[in-house]
Amino acid sequence: MSKKQKYEEFAKQLIELIGGTGNVSFFTHCVTRLRFNVKDKGLVKTDDIENLSIALGTQWQGDQFQVIIGNEVGKVYDIICESAGFQKETAVDENLDKKKFDFSPKGLFNTFLDTLSSILAPFIPAIVGCGLMQGLLYSIQSFGWIDPASDIYVFMYTCANTAFYFLPVLVAFAAGKRFKCNPYVAATLGAILIHPTFISLAGTHIDLFGIIPIDYANYSSSVVPAILTVYFMSWVEKGLKKIVPSMIDIIVTPFISLIVSAIVGFAFLAPLGNFVGTFVADGCMWLYSVAGPLGAMVLAAAYPFILATGMQVAMTPIIALNLSTLGYDVLYPCVACSNAAMGAVALYIFFKAKNEKVKSLGSSTGITALIGVTEPVLFGLVLKYKKALWATMVGGAIGACVMGLFKVQYLSFGFVPFGTIPLAMTETFPFYLIGVGIAMVVSIVVLHFLKFDDEE
Repeated sequence: MSKKQKYEEFAKQLIELIGGTGNVSFFTHCVTRLRFNVKDKGLVKTDDIENLSIALGTQWQGDQFQVIIGNEVGKVYDIICESAGFQKETAVDENLDKKKFDFSPKGLFNTFLDTLSSILAPFIPAIVGCGLMQGLLYSIQSFGWIDPASDIYVFMYTCANTAFYFLPVLVAFAAGKRFKCNPYVAATLGAILIHPTFISLAGTHIDLFGIIPIDYANYSSSVVPAILTVYFMSWVEKGLKKIVPSMIDIIVTPFISLIVSAIVGFAFLAPLGNFVGTFVADGCMWLYSVAGPLGAMVLAAAYPFILATGMQVAMTPIIALNLSTLGYDVLYPCVACSNAAMGAVALYIFFKAKNEKVKSLGSSTGITALIGVTEPVLFGLVLKYKKALWATMVGGAIGACVMGLFKVQYLSFGFVPFGTIPLAMTETFPFYLIGVGIAMVVSIVVLHFLKFDDEE
């Protein structure tokens, strides 16, 4: 079956499941979604539409029903209009759904989540695939069934780590689409940030052209540096397209966009992202030292955002310092509570969700989260559903309160809460189990109290 035939079959099924053409008062599309204004919401069979092969997901925005298609949305829209007899409308800008930008804390928070989710969502399958592979390897290793130095382990681990190591490239490509600039040039910019030559120079300083200070750093597995740099590049590209003649646009625009954005990125934007990460990490440790349980709660509540933006890397030196000076670390137990909350939320969603895709994601990512690989559940569920995010934050914070109250110890770098649980077996181990258990129970209770519904 050709792609056009698939779209035609999809159009026929979709119109039927949405309640027929008579249930549609207005039909348009944006960059990634089909948008139906419907007369009777009750006629729309959301679950069945979610299971259609071309549909990547659905959501309601008031009385407007949106079907997420992706890059091919324009072609699908045209075929639906032709087959159903709808009048073709001008595509809308997703960013104009709200007539006025909301600068309130809630509005800024929602904008941050929406932007982050729209950038991270497209490559969730890559994160989930590599995350599941990592979880499997950690489990096999913990049982002593494989030697970490063996060829097969090294090969499999390298494959499993690829999506995380090259995360800036994936982020840059998705950010290019989000910010409406050339995604391939954006991906190249993300690759520049983690070029082996630049990584080998990490920790060194140069003055480019004698005046532009650049401090090289390792930006692999990071998110914020790539997003900031691509956002800057999008404005450079838009500006160039206004002044560069179309005859030489394909040559001049990407050339100048890359050079200018790479320089500004390395000199200012990427270090800014790292600075924010270091500031957050230092602030969490300071809060823990000064406020004990309160600091632990703040760290656990904020950890989903720390992880989503790649700032958890900045915690590594602090943890290493704790291990070398104290012989143990106190931040890992707080992270364990956040991870446990995410795992519990995912498993709750597995039992509660109506959509089969969401149920499958809940079971697979819930298990890996409890092992200690949380990126799949974070990007796949927690950031997608705000109720799941709130439940994770509250559950993680309450569990971490126990960790801070009894100064729970963790003996080395590992995978929390249960991937490397022997490292938690100190005199504070009972409190570690209590804290993790509370985090899981509270997150489930909160999610249940919020009446989670995967169709929202």
